[in-house]
Amino acid sequence: MSTTPELVTAAERRDGATPVHRHPQDPTLTGILRWTARHHGDRTACLTLGPDGTEKDRVTYGDLDLRARAVAAALRDTAGPGSRALLVLPPGLDFLTAFFACSYAGVVAVPVPSPDSPFGAQRLRDRLDGIVADCAPSVVLTTPELAGAGPDGHTVAGDIPKLVVRDVDVDSAANWRDPGSDGETVALLQYTSGSTSAPKGVVLTQANVTENLAALAGGLGENAGTSDDFTCVTWLPPFHDMGLAALLLPCFLGGRCVVMAPMTFLMNPLLWLRTVDRYDARFCTAPNFAYDLCVERISPEQRAELDLSRWKFALSGAEPVRAATLSRFAAAFAGSGFRSSAFRPSYGLAEANVYVSGSRRPRDVRVLRASTTALENRGTVVPAVADEPNRPLVGVGRLPANLRARIVDPETRRPCPDGHVGEIWLAGASVAQGYWGNPDATTATFGGRIADTGEGPYLRTRDLGFLQDDQLFVTGRTDDLVIVDGRNVHPQDLELTVEESHPAVGRNRVAVFGRPDGEVTRIGVVAEIARPYRVVDTTGTPSGDGEVSREELTRAMRNAVSQAHQVHVTDVALLKPGALPRTTSGKVRRSEALRLFLEGGLNAW
Repeated sequence: MSTTPELVTAAERRDGATPVHRHPQDPTLTGILRWTARHHGDRTACLTLGPDGTEKDRVTYGDLDLRARAVAAALRDTAGPGSRALLVLPPGLDFLTAFFACSYAGVVAVPVPSPDSPFGAQRLRDRLDGIVADCAPSVVLTTPELAGAGPDGHTVAGDIPKLVVRDVDVDSAANWRDPGSDGETVALLQYTSGSTSAPKGVVLTQANVTENLAALAGGLGENAGTSDDFTCVTWLPPFHDMGLAALLLPCFLGGRCVVMAPMTFLMNPLLWLRTVDRYDARFCTAPNFAYDLCVERISPEQRAELDLSRWKFALSGAEPVRAATLSRFAAAFAGSGFRSSAFRPSYGLAEANVYVSGSRRPRDVRVLRASTTALENRGTVVPAVADEPNRPLVGVGRLPANLRARIVDPETRRPCPDGHVGEIWLAGASVAQGYWGNPDATTATFGGRIADTGEGPYLRTRDLGFLQDDQLFVTGRTDDLVIVDGRNVHPQDLELTVEESHPAVGRNRVAVFGRPDGEVTRIGVVAEIARPYRVVDTTGTPSGDGEVSREELTRAMRNAVSQAHQVHVTDVALLKPGALPRTTSGKVRRSEALRLFLEGGLNAW
């Protein structure tokens, strides 16, 4: 038997698709871990860092396999095969153990944010209560601190039985019995982030997860590595699809994962890059805002201390990839050895597990400057001529051989001609089975069929984009489009313009929305003001350090949007730091921002 996953040959892929790594074991998470433990049992699988960067936990594949089987055996007392288990755990060893334990027990894992996470306790508590009501879990896998009632008397998930992962005796592994899971067994309910609607439980089978890991590994190319020299450093929350993939990919490849808490990164982004340097990480993935945050918060003197020359794969995904962000980061850290060729723009969504497309080779990273006029008026993709208003679009790579995409007019359900923007429809091995207990939403989202021919079913992503030379480009979302005088205006374009209108406006901290008012559309902007700026109401020149007048800010925003997009901003709200509503993965919740704006519920200056 081969001791490394095999790379699919060119004969197994279609033109323009990226290859797919195939694991020699059965298509289950259990099979992958047992195979890796058998062949690489002494190799480090995961290590967890504290807030100061010191190691807290380290586990080998052999020990991880043992711990997972022990917890799986303990699960039999409260959860039978097919029942759901909430994973209320911080990122790291306990979470990874619990996730694989669910697979070993045939139990459906439901990763959720912990109420003690730094994302707003009450909002997370409400989200958790909604998930409990939706999927009716039989057990909660958690920590000693969360197993009991908190200082306010609140108990995580109420009276549902709690199993403290770290308290399970590893000798219990001897009692484990194989539940007989296969590729069709449900492995995971991945709850959506809720950026545009209430979170829904995406049903993912064992094969869905392993096929997606295979596609992601193949998307990195032949040089991804299949041994302990493949190291991933991640701070992403594991209840988010991108964060979970960052934990599981090293296991698929037999590498190691170095984990830190999300708040550790947000408080000290320098530690993330120091960890990449310290552990010779090849692979990291993060949303666009993280790369901007590093540029903003890490000084030139601190950058000079870093060696990022061994960082080969810097994925950017989970939110729109901005060309300006990639350029800023590459320029800022060039002296640290970072190469712009390491960037791998990618695209994905929970309904397709996570990974849909990515740039496999450096030359695959493409930026197309499209005519704004053609995009807004006709939905066509035309390269901009000199001095014409343009929108830089970053290509998010090629699809793997186990997925296929169609660009479809969302209204007529007919394929769009080449060079036209439409809704991205997907089909293939990574596409989920539907939404848990929600047949109407499942039909609406996963039952897309081409008009006339009935071809399908397809996953309707609600994302807009186009294909060019086998590259996928994402332009926006159907839910967010603002129609102004017959033009389809993408809020992301306006948000970027607002960000650049004044230094007091925070990057990645703006939401733009449109709302009908009679026969016109009112354009609203809500923007967080970056520290150390403070908004003051004055008609003269502010006197204090960091003070900026409300009139100056609103005028700068309106003028910039008017000049760049010929759009008039009618409403402006200036928010205090942290006030812009976001999902737990960091995406701006435009619909929630609009609701709070109308209700006066925003924390504004």
